[in-house]
Amino acid sequence: MPFTTLSRGALWSLLLTFLLFGTVQADPIAEVERILDDIRQDQPVPRLDYLHPVTPMNPGCALFEGQYGTVTLQVETHPDSPRVASLLLRIPGPDQTRPLLPTVARVLGAPHSQDRSQSSYSWDWPEYRTASLHYAPGGSGVPGQTIVSLFYR
Repeated sequence: MPFTTLSRGALWSLLLTFLLFGTVQADPIAEVERILDDIRQDQPVPRLDYLHPVTPMNPGCALFEGQYGTVTLQVETHPDSPRVASLLLRIPGPDQTRPLLPTVARVLGAPHSQDRSQSSYSWDWPEYRTASLHYAPGGSGVPGQTIVSLFYR
């Protein structure tokens, strides 16, 4: 076998190994933990490499979207303020609610209500604040997604 063929084959094998290793290493729990540490409700939206401004949906608010690992996120501010009002995280794939619950509970405390059979956990506080961790099943051929949301109603 010529040296160039062997080198090219070894290079492709190495590249494939790195791609597979990177895929296996995706950890939505660590990703959600990092996001919840980085972005806090009622604090100014931080400047993060993975968060970018987009056209807002609500008047006077700023809207940011991003991708951190496998997690897609959306952040909206209070009207006429740089402070975070809502945070929405979506993790595609199988139900991750139970593995994520300790991470989310570390930030929010124990859920105020839960329905484990429906993969649904929720928090509700005075002054219009609410949060949820739940699974939304996908349709035919469409993967479901685990959702973490913190927002003012």
